Amino acid sequence: MSDFRTAVVTGASGGIGLETARALAGRGYHVVLLCRNPQKADAARVEIESTVPEAALDIVLADLSRMDQVRTAAAEVDQRLERLDVLVNNAGVMARHRESTPEGLDLALATNHLGPFLLTNELLPLLRESAPSRIVNVASEAHKFGKLRLDDLQATRGYGPLGMRRYGETKLMNILFTRELARRLEGTGVTVNAVHPGAVTTNLGAPPRVFTALSARYMRTPAQGAFTSVMVATDPSLEGVTGAYFMNGKQADEKLSRQARDDELASALWKQSEELTGCRST
Repeated sequence: MSDFRTAVVTGASGGIGLETARALAGRGYHVVLLCRNPQKADAARVEIESTVPEAALDIVLADLSRMDQVRTAAAEVDQRLERLDVLVNNAGVMARHRESTPEGLDLALATNHLGPFLLTNELLPLLRESAPSRIVNVASEAHKFGKLRLDDLQATRGYGPLGMRRYGETKLMNILFTRELARRLEGTGVTVNAVHPGAVTTNLGAPPRVFTALSARYMRTPAQGAFTSVMVATDPSLEGVTGAYFMNGKQADEKLSRQARDDELASALWKQSEELTGCRST
């Protein structure tokens, strides 16, 4: 394997994504910051370069809730990079109420699951060519708040109080996606794992101020939240480990909910995700 390593980090303009990109750049990776907002992306690059002067960084712009933009971004990554060693699907949104994207998709579903699903599948040829390579999907213990209903992936019945149920459903999708993708990639040298970053002080959601004030002292910093993602992406001892769930820097499959362990549900979700994205995966 060449010493030249590359990584793509989604949602890298702030929070856990920024710190994940910073850590990978500090380890010598050429990092592509895949971001939605160009001004925030530029600011993130400047911020990383201020602490990692030798950082090799690129920016690719895309709104992961827009499948057309995801395809364009994947094509741009493929054009720019000769290899891809690490893909970190970090970007996410926590909304309180249902919204629809211009393509008619539920916003939380599109951003948190369908965008990463499509991006990953579009980049799989490059990841396979670069094997051994790794995919890290940022999920959450919040997956336990959700119960996946295959007859209502678009959440027409609503998001639940403060959007927590819907957020949990999409994080459950991240884990099921990880399980099914690991099965499909068996023997290719490409591994995929899911991680829980912990409760982190980021701008992901907009919780009521009282909760923010009460919990801030107990929450992790973005750099602490990025720790497990970076470990799973780079630790040599994890070479070959796939389809697993990590939290606090350790494998924690026993922490998964019953639905998160359901391989039939994972397969069924995959098929619906293909239909919703128009993705022809292999």
